[in-house]
Amino acid sequence: MKKIFKYMFLGLAAGMLAASCENLNQEAVFDDANAFVAFDKAAFTISEDSSDTLRIPVTLASVKGLEETISFTVTEPEEKAAKAGVNFTVLTTSGVLSFNSDKRTDYIEVTVQPDGEYTGDLKFNIVLNEGATVSTGAANTCVITINDIDHPLTPILGSYTASAVSYFNGPKTFKMEVRKDAADDHKVWFFNIFGLSGWADDDTMYYGIVNDDMTSINLPFGQEAEYKYSGTMPVILLGFDGSGGYDNGSMDIAIVRDADGTVKGLDFGTEYGIWIYIDPAGNLEVINPGITAVKD
Repeated sequence: MKKIFKYMFLGLAAGMLAASCENLNQEAVFDDANAFVAFDKAAFTISEDSSDTLRIPVTLASVKGLEETISFTVTEPEEKAAKAGVNFTVLTTSGVLSFNSDKRTDYIEVTVQPDGEYTGDLKFNIVLNEGATVSTGAANTCVITINDIDHPLTPILGSYTASAVSYFNGPKTFKMEVRKDAADDHKVWFFNIFGLSGWADDDTMYYGIVNDDMTSINLPFGQEAEYKYSGTMPVILLGFDGSGGYDNGSMDIAIVRDADGTVKGLDFGTEYGIWIYIDPAGNLEVINPGITAVKD
């Protein structure tokens, strides 16, 4: 293993630039000649065992509230396509949405059903068609993902409450998640493994490989998150032994089960902690060896 010493305290600062100026541009005028319909959100996700009805909002952007009907079409992606009548059912059977001044938002309603086998997450698309008097906006397609509950790693996936000791700030508890990989049935992703809630939305995830008998997860050191600080600086996962960091090698995280085999939590062991380093800005967090996590 390569041991590296980067004794730099966290020195990340965000500068805020404020400026005001007189608006010399003429304001744009919107009238019903520019009216359009669009999905409120471009994507939704639902578990295949959900008993809830998924309501997908579609809104007419109109000044006066035009009276209009819009049709929609369900399409299949090229890969991992969900099948109508097998994996999902569209309850809005007419395939038509209606709008007026009192109803500017209408809904496409969908239910899902489990298929009892591991297929991976499946998807389907809903596409809005042009109306007689209004067009569709840029958000004219909504992608629906049906999460597979039959994934082989399902017992270890989900939310955990972690207990750890920060090198800088002492004891801490925080939420972390173990998420599946879209393509590899042996790979999982740790979301917020270092316990800084302000960074959770930055998607600083790191992967681990689950062994065949699902007793441990191997977490490689030196990997970079997909997210980059300020768009360019890598956010690197290092191992930490209490005095220095390691940018290669790995740590084995034990999967803890109770007597009936149910996953209770994760034990990161006492050899290594976690060091999150932003190159070249400095340290984001350093956590001492001895991390444990209880499954929620």
